Amino acid sequence: MRLIIFTIIFILGIKINAMNLLHDKNKDSLKFEDSWEFISDRVMGGISSGKAEFVEEDDYTYLQLKGVVSTENNGGFIQVRSSYDIKNDSYEGIKLKVRGIPSEYYIHIRTSFLFLPWQYYSGKFEVTKDWKKIEIPFSKFEKSNFYQPGSFKSSEIESIGFVAFGKNFDAQLDILEAELF
Repeated sequence: MRLIIFTIIFILGIKINAMNLLHDKNKDSLKFEDSWEFISDRVMGGISSGKAEFVEEDDYTYLQLKGVVSTENNGGFIQVRSSYDIKNDSYEGIKLKVRGIPSEYYIHIRTSFLFLPWQYYSGKFEVTKDWKKIEIPFSKFEKSNFYQPGSFKSSEIESIGFVAFGKNFDAQLDILEAELF
């Protein structure tokens, strides 16, 4: 199906200004370990637990972040993150197709101007049990510290993470599509 859509777009000469964040087009197959890293608050003494992996269902594959978030011991997050080297400054945000255990989730972006591991820009979104599309412009992302620059360009992005955080809850975030637009 994707090949047919790509062929139609190529023939019609339609320009798509999007960067797929989930799959490395330079590799024949993608393993989780090749591009994505699971991180929890255990790196700083928290007790949240979980995992992240690619899941196959019907005719598609999605990235799943799943676990238990606990704010005990000054913790409160699980995250799946990937590094990027984006050359293009024309991207204005991130669009997703997601579902999961209904709750608020976040996208955390780290840029080249951030020096500490707890600094990031945060974009909040909500999911339901059904797949839905979401667009979050970079202008809606909030900085985590007052001394960070107020905005960032897409070429400054070093990593993008999908995060369950900030409260005690069972988390599951399924990400079918993630693209810069």
